[in-house]
Amino acid sequence: MKSLYQDRKFATYWNKRAGKTGEIYKRLILDPIMLDLIGSLDKKVIIDLGCGNGYLAPKFISHSPKSLLMADISGHNLENAKEKCDDKRISYLEQDMTKRWKVDSGSVDVVYSNMMLNEVENIKTPIEEAYRVLKNNSTFIFSVTHPSWDLFVFAQEQVGKKSKKMQGLGNYFRRGYAKYIMGADSKTNPELSKQYEEEFEIDHYQRPLSDYFNQLTVAGFSVKKIIEPELTKQLLKESPRFSEYKDHPIGLIFYAIK
Repeated sequence: MKSLYQDRKFATYWNKRAGKTGEIYKRLILDPIMLDLIGSLDKKVIIDLGCGNGYLAPKFISHSPKSLLMADISGHNLENAKEKCDDKRISYLEQDMTKRWKVDSGSVDVVYSNMMLNEVENIKTPIEEAYRVLKNNSTFIFSVTHPSWDLFVFAQEQVGKKSKKMQGLGNYFRRGYAKYIMGADSKTNPELSKQYEEEFEIDHYQRPLSDYFNQLTVAGFSVKKIIEPELTKQLLKESPRFSEYKDHPIGLIFYAIK
């Protein structure tokens, strides 16, 4: 598997875009919900799967885990992650997470993944690997782009409103890659426009919701909750651009137990 995050220029751009606290949708919507579902992290062994620039490391460490493994396909992402938090409990793993993980079976309490599985075609291996490395009665929680958001963008294109954010989407049942467009026009980080002029095309894999659920159950997980977060007043106040999406979910969260 190849990823644009393995390109140093894009990884540097992404680090500046996400910053120390993560993009606003993750910071205000996804992470609070996911961390609340997990509960206590005291003395827990955690994997941050597809950790990106590592913005969550300080948050995890503040909850007194036993250890934290920051895992990502990009060495550049991990370099940026190391700058976010200096703690002896943190280790780093650079590898393609759609292949067998270099992690011992039954050694982990929480696998946490934020918007990674929607970027890869192969979700079977990472879901099976999460099951393998988790202890019994432990947690796998992840977020992805909601398939209905893809459908919303696709439907708009069918009536002539071309998206500036997505290219190559199909109908709801399509399974295949599209492109998510990131550029310097970040409304939440306008400073990027002074440093970058080009657009970056990120792999986005479109699939129906049932593909995630079915793969989890086949692997052996018990799915406890599926959450479709509504946008909050705080998010809409701090980033009004999200108002065009207020009538449907952007993200989708799966909370599963081994």
